[in-house]
Amino acid sequence: MKAANKKGLIATLVVVGLGAAAYFLFLRNKDGRGGGGGENSELDAQMLPMANSIFDAMNGYGTGEDTIKKELQKLKSKNDWDALVRAFGTRTISSGTWNFIQPDFTGTLPECLNDELDSSELEKVNQILSKIGVSI
Repeated sequence: MKAANKKGLIATLVVVGLGAAAYFLFLRNKDGRGGGGGENSELDAQMLPMANSIFDAMNGYGTGEDTIKKELQKLKSKNDWDALVRAFGTRTISSGTWNFIQPDFTGTLPECLNDELDSSELEKVNQILSKIGVSI
């Protein structure tokens, strides 16, 4: 095989390899498994605005308990809850600028809710979630 043909073959293999790697990278689920799309990732994407709304209600000074409850009341099943938890992922909740008393908190949705809500608020959230067989 001529040197020019070898270089062309190598270049083609590199391009195909990079293309395949990019394809699988962009289609990866949030849990890190390869493959793409699927029911879970579609449901996760639908839950992302809800996850963002709940995050906004907890982030910074104060907690928007009414927003959290309103968003959680939209859940229809445990599968919805699981997708919401995946869409939320792990986030850092700020305690507010210049708040030296309470540090920022990093965790999953259940962990952040446990950290943000007092016992009576957490009880109300658990009443909402109990309708779909979930508790925090």
